Amino acid sequence: MLAPPSRRSMPRAVFRGSGQRKLMLDTRSNKPAAPCSPSLVGTPGAEMNEGTLESRLPLRASGTLRAVMLFVDFPDRPAVESTTRLSRRLARPAGGWLAEVSYHRAALEITPMHRWYRLSRETRAYGLADGLSFEEQRALIAEAVASADHDVDFSHYEIVYVVLSRGSSLERSPAFHAFPGDGIRVDGTELRYGATFGDDVRGGSRDFAAHVLVHETGHIFGLPDLYDVPHPAYWSLLRFAGGWDTMSWNETAAHFLAWNKWKLGWLEPSQLTCLQAGGRLTTTLSPLERAGGLKAVVLQTGPATAYVIEARRRLGQDARLCDEGVLVYSVDATVRSGDGPIRVRAAQRGRNAELINRCGPLYEATFDRGPGEVARFRDSAAGISMEVLGRATGGGYRVRVERR
Repeated sequence: MLAPPSRRSMPRAVFRGSGQRKLMLDTRSNKPAAPCSPSLVGTPGAEMNEGTLESRLPLRASGTLRAVMLFVDFPDRPAVESTTRLSRRLARPAGGWLAEVSYHRAALEITPMHRWYRLSRETRAYGLADGLSFEEQRALIAEAVASADHDVDFSHYEIVYVVLSRGSSLERSPAFHAFPGDGIRVDGTELRYGATFGDDVRGGSRDFAAHVLVHETGHIFGLPDLYDVPHPAYWSLLRFAGGWDTMSWNETAAHFLAWNKWKLGWLEPSQLTCLQAGGRLTTTLSPLERAGGLKAVVLQTGPATAYVIEARRRLGQDARLCDEGVLVYSVDATVRSGDGPIRVRAAQRGRNAELINRCGPLYEATFDRGPGEVARFRDSAAGISMEVLGRATGGGYRVRVERR
């Protein structure tokens, strides 16, 4: 079970970051490894990509984000569930996830309206069975908002989440985001962000519904799908990024990757270092799950491409990961959402069926120096190599990165 691909037309997201940093030395040139602000050029007009160009579309992922949650049913699917129970499954864990993963740079406050609003038509009239187009979703949300307008002052909210009654035929819950002028006008404001939740929020693990909400909220922040949208069979679905980011796999509820955190403004330039020219850098990566410290080494390989190296530990929201160590992945901002804009370069392919079921086929992707583990990554064509030298005090990893 997985949150759905975004089917609306959306351009690139952009954000910038903030933080603190300790200087580390390039052991070949003996110069300080300076903070950096990497930027990748995305394909104009692409639905979503990993570029960092300014766009009017995404919601800025900082400060307090206020959302209202509406519950709607249909003449042929009257509600039988408790809105209190549904809101607890969706809202409470999602707020805690965002606070931790953003290092408390973003807070999600969700106000549920505890009643079912009856929509005017039967489910088949809304186009739910084959997934919602932008126009269909906008019309459904607009009707939900109109139904609740006498109870809600929508000028207080930036996000509207609409929960459909059980059996609505909407199998996957899509995000909603619109350019200025294409949203829903109400109470002197324009609602441009939200999501519609269907039957997928009723299954899975205890917090799975909240993970779906997090995934869809990632879309309104401007993040693309990292799973294989055209090939949804499980064995191919997670071939690009596995369970290492919630934009890839909801079940692990993993932190966003360092590159995505950089895009959202949750990391400062001082928490990244770049090795642009030939040279060697020896430094310590602190765990992505903890605030502070150096989070990533970025090696840009072209105007739209880069390698990123980060450290992952089974801590906090990452406790469901099946492995820990140094993660290496490539980023290509010319690749569309769902076609593999981020690809994890696995140290080894795990063969444990139970762990594959939990975390996907890339569950053992990290590099480390433990018994039987791989400690070195090399891309000869790009002239890039990385070696894990060992674990560091504080749970980080000492790494040596070299570029010819």
